[in-house]
Amino acid sequence: MRTFYKILLVLLFSVSSIFSQSISVNTDFVSRYIWRGIDLGGNVPSIQPNIKFNAGNFTLGFWGAYPIVKNAALSEIDIYASYAISLQSAGSISLGFTDYINPDNGIKFFNFSNYDSEDGPGAHNLEINLNYNGPESFPISLSANIFVHNIPNNPIYFQLGYSTSISGVALNIFAGVTPGDENKYYLTDKFDIINLGFTVSKTITITNEFSLPIFGSIILNPSQESIFYVVGISL
Repeated sequence: MRTFYKILLVLLFSVSSIFSQSISVNTDFVSRYIWRGIDLGGNVPSIQPNIKFNAGNFTLGFWGAYPIVKNAALSEIDIYASYAISLQSAGSISLGFTDYINPDNGIKFFNFSNYDSEDGPGAHNLEINLNYNGPESFPISLSANIFVHNIPNNPIYFQLGYSTSISGVALNIFAGVTPGDENKYYLTDKFDIINLGFTVSKTITITNEFSLPIFGSIILNPSQESIFYVVGISL
């Protein structure tokens, strides 16, 4: 795992630095951090920066989440990468991975051990992602995600989304399910809907040179009978 991961990151860094077509940086400020219908933010606001490199069909990025109240929740750094293939009028598909890291849990970054290691789990929880995005005429999205390293039982998550707009306000409707596993990684050991809701977003013009994207989400986790309301701004 260690050798594979190092080779992959070196390759992606090289491709992005040599052939980079664009670099983007932004930060979201959200009222709370909800991930796949689960509260990971300790019910406090979260700062979520993102740096993304695009090189042709390759994408390499770094995303983070930091609670504004110390020790209210674990901080998070995700390293992600993907390669997209255009299907022309049928949309596009992409294959990639996400490496979930909690930098303040006491595990050193270069510890790539699996969860069943004699010395305990490593710092990297690796997930493989397969995504489909439909064309403008059929704006659906599909994703399949499976943990392949450092999480027992390889938890699986699927999500279906649909994007549209109403009176100039963007609307994204989503539904996420899991088959469950005996360790209840997604808080269930059976097939369940765990992430159901919608996000609305709009850019508000402040001046001729400055505008402010805002968004809000209503998220229901039917499996846990819980509901969340999240609002945020992007800079």
